[in-house]
Amino acid sequence: MRSIEIENIKNFTTHLFARETFDGFLVTEASFSTLTNITIDGHINREYMGEAELALPENKEGTVFWKKLRPLCYDIIKGQKVPLRFKIVFMMPSETVLSFLDSVGLDYEPVQVNALFLNVNFQEGKLVCTTGTSMKEFTMDKSLEYAWDEQMMKFLTRVQE
Repeated sequence: MRSIEIENIKNFTTHLFARETFDGFLVTEASFSTLTNITIDGHINREYMGEAELALPENKEGTVFWKKLRPLCYDIIKGQKVPLRFKIVFMMPSETVLSFLDSVGLDYEPVQVNALFLNVNFQEGKLVCTTGTSMKEFTMDKSLEYAWDEQMMKFLTRVQE
């Protein structure tokens, strides 16, 4: 797990809310404090959707992609004042985990990986991103954590430019 404070908050939030940069991530939760406090549970409400909608590839994970939530979240934060705080918990889709494991040369099976996270937290004028990994079984091997940290640090450096 690594944390990085984002220096160029304006560029980063432009990528976050106005561009497609984060659209491939799933959102497990998001919360915003502006005029009111708003919390979004990123898990799909199965009772709301029909069978055909549930069968779509973008809904198989059980959580929603940022692409669908981004316009709503942008509407929440836009205005004359900067939000007091916001937090978004992103997760890499399971279908992308295999290609990530291959790209970094790790021998893990995708089923061994519970989740790869990126937490975005804005509070008191600071924006901090923190990486996280979750395995289905305990392991002393930290190679996945190190590879995910490195990949996300490169990604976050590009997003700040």
